[in-house]
Amino acid sequence: MALWRALRKVGDWAATSPKEREALFQFERKREAYERLGAACAAAPELVEAFGTFAELIRAPAGMEAARLAAACSQVHAWAEERSLIQLGMVFAEGAALADPECPAKANDAGRMCRRAAEDQRASSWYHRGHGLGVRRQDDTEIIRALIGYGNLMKDLGKHDEARKFLEGATRRAANTGRRRQAGEAQHDLLTVAAEVGTLESGMRHVRKALDLYPLRHPALPALIHDWAFLLVRLRFYTRAIPLLEMVLPRICLPEFRTVVWSTLARAVAGAGIQQRFGEIEQVLKPLIQEHAEYAPAALVNLAEGSRCFGRWDEADGYARSAIELAHVRNDRGVGRVASELSGQVAARALPFGESEPANPDRLNALSLRLTSRLRLWKAPGER
Repeated sequence: MALWRALRKVGDWAATSPKEREALFQFERKREAYERLGAACAAAPELVEAFGTFAELIRAPAGMEAARLAAACSQVHAWAEERSLIQLGMVFAEGAALADPECPAKANDAGRMCRRAAEDQRASSWYHRGHGLGVRRQDDTEIIRALIGYGNLMKDLGKHDEARKFLEGATRRAANTGRRRQAGEAQHDLLTVAAEVGTLESGMRHVRKALDLYPLRHPALPALIHDWAFLLVRLRFYTRAIPLLEMVLPRICLPEFRTVVWSTLARAVAGAGIQQRFGEIEQVLKPLIQEHAEYAPAALVNLAEGSRCFGRWDEADGYARSAIELAHVRNDRGVGRVASELSGQVAARALPFGESEPANPDRLNALSLRLTSRLRLWKAPGER
């Protein structure tokens, strides 16, 4: 409750002209407000500094600096995201962008959180703002962030050609300005597009470029390997994907991301015909899907595909229908289209094709070895 009250005050402050801020909160029962913030500090000691800033906002709104207030909101946003509180993280990211409206980084943060929360129109607006502010400030880092974020938003909406255009633009700008890390991130995101609708060749090209550009211990390395493994699963190279996914899984900390990795592994073991292992993973996934809506549609599609491998038509139909409903709620058109096609295949009782073999297995073997070698050297952020 204290956080929501604080957020409302941030909004009031941002919407009031500097000359009129002195009169803000003059009728606030300040003692009660301070007591609420004190109790909130005891409940979330990691946010003591942010709550102190919110208390100062109530006491002296005219003297509050925009950057300081935005930093407090960003602290809450990061705290919430670490705990998978996506809606709370989103509104405080937006609060930070409203408090410091000239900061492109805060606008891009808001765009990213709105995208994660499936608020697509708001995400689009924030990314456009982040790009415009980045151009105005000649801040190439934030211009590239906006291009990458908007490209990923287009991918979520099933506009894959648009997604490629923005991500390739981000790659070029990052390369031309010496930002190798961001160029690697754009290549990683191009891999996610290829994983959904691309070819093995395009996927190999993007994953290799990302590996070349990423620092040795980039935090997204496990996700990169998962996304490559998902491409292998979609192309029915199930047995090749399983060891990669099993190696990645313990290195994914956030439960919403573990949901999608578990579901990809479920689809891989089903494709490889390992029915008992599929059933075990299915039981792990069910509560995760209930708790984490962000990746639930994709996870349900993977469970439907896995059930279809074993002719479990009722389960496959239920998973596919749920995926369609949740994808509609989240406006996830790409997953919704896949789920609808899958539902038709389930209705026709069409079994999937069996495991495939690559034309050139040595190339895949060499890439898998490179990926697993990098992952063995990888450490989670903050880990020694």
